[in-house]
Amino acid sequence: MTELVAAGFWRRLAAHFLDCLVGFGAWLLGSMWLLIGVWELRGAPSDLREIFVLALAVPAFAVVLHLAYHVLMLVACGQTLGKMAVGVIVVRRDGGPVGAVAACLRCLGGFLSAAALGLGYVGILVTPERRGLADMLAGTRVVDARSARAVAESEPEAPAVIEHRLSA
Repeated sequence: MTELVAAGFWRRLAAHFLDCLVGFGAWLLGSMWLLIGVWELRGAPSDLREIFVLALAVPAFAVVLHLAYHVLMLVACGQTLGKMAVGVIVVRRDGGPVGAVAACLRCLGGFLSAAALGLGYVGILVTPERRGLADMLAGTRVVDARSARAVAESEPEAPAVIEHRLSA
């Protein structure tokens, strides 16, 4: 029987870095167009209240964009673009698909890990399944995509999500 192999720290870090680049680029373009649109429709901010609202809108846009990217990509593909690039996939602990609730919890765990100055990522280094706080909250794990493909090919009762996502 083939086992799912946990993705290592450095591959996950590389995927995170790539996702940060994608997210920052999308946020930068989106924020730019948001500000251009507001200024075109209403003119330049004329008082402190309008500047304050814009100063809150831009980071709020970043949070919404982050949530949408991670949740939609994990539910649809099991991977973000960074994870695709390094060859890892997010699955439930039993190897099944990640649902919307689990993807949201995983995102919340990522925020908590970052807020705790990275302490939530320590589990990736010390647990046998390489699960950080985000994975523990969501009941997920990050595994090597090749091992997931091998499980899908060798076991007819393998979760359908692995077969579907890896055949595309």
